Amino acid sequence: MQRLITSFVVSDIMISKDQIISAENEDKALQLLSQNPQYDVIPLHSKGHLVGFLERGNVKPKKIQIKDTVSAGTPILKIVVSFCDRQHLFVLGQCEIIGLIHFSDLNDPVVKLPYFLLLEGLERKITDSIRQSVNEHALPQIITNPKRLRDIKEKMSELQNKKADRDLVTLLYFREILESARYFDKLQLETSQIEDLSCIRNRVAHAAADELIESQQDVRRLSRVHRICMDLLFESRSSQPTNPVDGLKRTRR
Repeated sequence: MQRLITSFVVSDIMISKDQIISAENEDKALQLLSQNPQYDVIPLHSKGHLVGFLERGNVKPKKIQIKDTVSAGTPILKIVVSFCDRQHLFVLGQCEIIGLIHFSDLNDPVVKLPYFLLLEGLERKITDSIRQSVNEHALPQIITNPKRLRDIKEKMSELQNKKADRDLVTLLYFREILESARYFDKLQLETSQIEDLSCIRNRVAHAAADELIESQQDVRRLSRVHRICMDLLFESRSSQPTNPVDGLKRTRR
């Protein structure tokens, strides 16, 4: 899974150099920012190379430095962390700037793929940990909504009649699986963490019209979800875990 989720990289979602609106000087860049309110930055070019940029709100352009760049092969999951406190980065490849990536580019459908894999893997792991605990006796303690409880029981009865049933845990929603694991003390998550995981899972798995992010606050949520998933899925096999996510205890072994 680690190899697969890191196969989605910055070059898959960047705006390539030949598609970037750029200017040859400061005055032209200011004009382009005025004419295009949707842009936060206008790159500056010289002799076919991107060499600087002018950000909205600034009157002086800046040279592109190493701190302003990211490698074209950087995994998408890592670039999310970079966008928690900045809006854009230039993409470095073949010893020159080959593109630009803005935090809004995280709405590219490709970005959903590594998150889908992470959350699917997390669901499978947690489901296995509670499979033997979720039964008809415990179900009312987990599912407190009477209608939802009734729907689950009716669905299970229908599957049993068709001899297509497995177990009750397969009928639970993702959020219910997380809450069940907390109830059975298989792992400890704060309510806010469950909310983050459920929100991103819904945006990743449902309608294509759902934007993955709408602001940098959503970028920070993506980053938190990444940290939680990595901590639970790829934790050290040592009996003494290190650096646990704040407010999160390891799955009991």
